[in-house]
Amino acid sequence: MAAKSKWGVNIQKEVRGLMRKHNLSLEDVASRLGVSARSIYRWERGESLPKSRFTVREFEKLKQELEKK
Repeated sequence: MAAKSKWGVNIQKEVRGLMRKHNLSLEDVASRLGVSARSIYRWERGESLPKSRFTVREFEKLKQELEKK
């Protein structure tokens, strides 16, 4: 089951989709968000959720930036 954060983002689905669509690695996404690759791995697998609203906002910005390309 996909983990949905308290901010309304289905992070598991979003991370997987972003990585596949734009051919990004865990390390690529992690470095852009300022978190560890292990955190991204856990979000992608639905094992945990981002701890801060800032990280969710940064993820949304990254997603929008990549969609413009």
